[in-house]
Amino acid sequence: MRRTVLLYRYFDAVILLGALVLFRNHPDFQKAWPDMAFFAVLVFLSEAAPIPLPKARGTVSVSAPIIHSLFILHGPAVAGWIAAVGTLRLRDLSGTVPLRIVLFNRTMLALSAVAGAYVYLWLGGEVGSFNLVTSAVPFVAGALTYTLLNGAFAIAAFVVRDGGSPWGIWRLNMRWSVPNLFAFMPMSILIAAVYQAGGPTSVALFFIPLLMARQAFQRYIDMRASYLQTMLALSTALDAKDSCTHGHSERVAKHAVKIGRQLGVSDEDLEILEYVGILHDIGKISIRDELLKKPGLFTAEEYNEMKQHPALGADIIGGIKLLGKGSSWVRHHHERYDGAGFPDGLRGTQIPLGARIITVADSYDAMISERPYKRAYTPKAAQDELVACSGTQFDPVVVQAFLRVLASLDSGQETRGG
Repeated sequence: MRRTVLLYRYFDAVILLGALVLFRNHPDFQKAWPDMAFFAVLVFLSEAAPIPLPKARGTVSVSAPIIHSLFILHGPAVAGWIAAVGTLRLRDLSGTVPLRIVLFNRTMLALSAVAGAYVYLWLGGEVGSFNLVTSAVPFVAGALTYTLLNGAFAIAAFVVRDGGSPWGIWRLNMRWSVPNLFAFMPMSILIAAVYQAGGPTSVALFFIPLLMARQAFQRYIDMRASYLQTMLALSTALDAKDSCTHGHSERVAKHAVKIGRQLGVSDEDLEILEYVGILHDIGKISIRDELLKKPGLFTAEEYNEMKQHPALGADIIGGIKLLGKGSSWVRHHHERYDGAGFPDGLRGTQIPLGARIITVADSYDAMISERPYKRAYTPKAAQDELVACSGTQFDPVVVQAFLRVLASLDSGQETRGG
């Protein structure tokens, strides 16, 4: 509730500031309206198919090069108003998006555009002309200002709403924006030059490359989504093979991410922890059904066969680039802090932190779950067992972090690490 109130106050402050800036920087509408109408339509079309951000419930489009060209063609006032009006999307006009959010999105883009255009002017750029020698640096600085300020407004909203690291949100959702900015800069300059030389018809030709760029980024987002869908499908296949552990992997993933936050793990590694938590036991898909479902104790031969599943799992997910080092976390999630685990007998900090986190989350959920060969522990008994085995089976630092997570859940107030 408190986060929601803070978020609304943040939205209102940006909307108020944007309104003040827009109305203090308004063009001569009677003279500028033909150009403004043309560019507003171009921007509107480029916004018609926004791309969802991978982890932040937001979207992006490829309208920036068109807005940047207005720094050169018309300056701050037109750039700001086109950024505000042209970026309206059909869903904004349908009433499905709350008005406060619509206004926030419009004004943050307008503020970014006005700021970028002024930086271009302050550093020596001129409205109506572009000289590659004298105007290139001002234009780069102006476009970079637009990109970074726009990103900062959005990241601040995500941080107020969800918490987390601003830098982590940038890396997961927006780090591609600066390289894309430099890739699009020649197009922005060409749009301005061609418009001055040939008018609207010539500029329309540049809309095709923009659509191609949008399609390329959409394919990147789709690839990430397909990775996650593949992981969930593998997890579902394992649940079908071993119904006794149904839901175990998802719970381990949730616990692992919360432990990682307590320990200050980067947002990038938190994402890998989530995926590895889902897939940590995927190697069991290669283990015989009768062994997985055996109600009694294993023989030595059966235990040796079962001990193969971490290495098998690491091999299965080793080719998924999105997981990177996560395959080693899967391989080592049955190592023990004292070196008596498997498959490689690593000890202490030789075991990757991600694997040590998964070990604690995995063991806790296994202890409080009913299995054919054992009764479930109570949560208190499972926590006592984690403490008792700290320094031998488990990393004591990870155990203490998990105990803090569980305590915060019991109190209804989850805490976040630095």
